[in-house]
Amino acid sequence: MLDRFARVLCAVVVFTVAGVVHASDTACPQFFQGEQAPDLIDTSLAERTTVVCNDAYALIASGVTKGPLWSAEHLTAAQIADAQNTPRKDAFHAETAIPDEDRSQLADYKGSGYDRGHMTPSGDEPNATAQKQSFSLANMVPQNHTLNTGKWERIETSLRTLVTEDGEAWVVTGPAFDGPTPDTIGADAVIVPNYTWKAVYIPAEGGAAVWRCSNVDAPVCAVVSVDTIIDETGIDPFPTLSATVKSKAISLPLPN
Repeated sequence: MLDRFARVLCAVVVFTVAGVVHASDTACPQFFQGEQAPDLIDTSLAERTTVVCNDAYALIASGVTKGPLWSAEHLTAAQIADAQNTPRKDAFHAETAIPDEDRSQLADYKGSGYDRGHMTPSGDEPNATAQKQSFSLANMVPQNHTLNTGKWERIETSLRTLVTEDGEAWVVTGPAFDGPTPDTIGADAVIVPNYTWKAVYIPAEGGAAVWRCSNVDAPVCAVVSVDTIIDETGIDPFPTLSATVKSKAISLPLPN
């Protein structure tokens, strides 16, 4: 429900209520469907947030979770073609565009048992500079290794195939939290999500849906509606879409 994230984070920090975040708060509306950034409907999420605009994606970093609340991209077939010609070069780094006290650090992940899980994947990035930006820890959450290298990676690949066929998609990816006492890693108390999700709107199909996967050793993934992820996270990835589109999930391939 909308208060689920707030209940989780209240175990970590006392909130002050902040306003809903809109696209007017960013300098990079080109990454958002309808040029409007995802809404933080649960206003408690807006505590200690920083929007970061990169060359090929944007994110909002949380000083409470020490990771992204969402990471957004306008993925095109041309971008994917360029990305396929860009060799991967790992460059994990702390994000200097957010306050030091709100950052996660490489040391937080060391020995944690979790991968540094990309939200916007490096495999979507069209050149070396954009790819390096995707390795920001502000674009990472602690992700189970089995999920990260298995079903999640196959979801990312499936989406690139869909975009190659359909031309473009608007994509918003993020973590979801559940339960009153969140697990954390490292000295900076980076919060471990219970789920990760990837919302997609495909203009050629006129519809949207969300992949959602549990962040565990034996992950379970499902395809749900945008309305479902709004209810579960307090985040609306596509504020300008119609209620009809948000209420019904289009068909997306599920990984084995």
